[in-house]
Amino acid sequence: MNKKQEQQILDYYSTADKYIRSKTHSNAHQTVFTKENDKYQWLVLEQKSQCEVEVRQTDRHGTITARDNYELTKNLPKCVGVERLCEGANIQIPFNADEINLIYQFGEQGKAETCASLSAILPQIKDDNTKQIVSSTLKKLNSLSEETCAELTATTKRRKLTERDHSIRTRLARAKEQAKQPTVSEGKKHRTHSKGKGDMAL
Repeated sequence: MNKKQEQQILDYYSTADKYIRSKTHSNAHQTVFTKENDKYQWLVLEQKSQCEVEVRQTDRHGTITARDNYELTKNLPKCVGVERLCEGANIQIPFNADEINLIYQFGEQGKAETCASLSAILPQIKDDNTKQIVSSTLKKLNSLSEETCAELTATTKRRKLTERDHSIRTRLARAKEQAKQPTVSEGKKHRTHSKGKGDMAL
């Protein structure tokens, strides 16, 4: 994991209380970030393999509330797994890609508002599969604490917006590059010979 990839991941989880790199707890396999005047709220980026990183977030009591997995790519680190701690139970609840997309689209600042947004669209959905995805997302969000739900929504939105902006920039750069390339017909116009009167343009 290079510094750019590390910073990109860190930005997804950054709030008003910024994380600070801890030299004491970081080592060759993991980078630990803590919050000022708080020895329990950690953000740990652990390198699982050359292209895999696990991100763990802890609360004020040192309990792991978030566990996400990323694949390191040349562009943006790709999130491939999302888990959040169930309120009142020591189990992590997994969210799949469809559920995360719903949280991105309908997530609000608070847990009640997010659940209300999702509940509002349920009666309008005719497709059984989509209805099942919305229902499962609602059920999972309701099992999270207010704080964990707000963190999940904020992190998801930051990540998705970054991915969207990066995709737009990539497409624009590609289009700009293609515009510079001469077309086949333009290339032919310039490939001419003028050795004599009988010579023809190729």
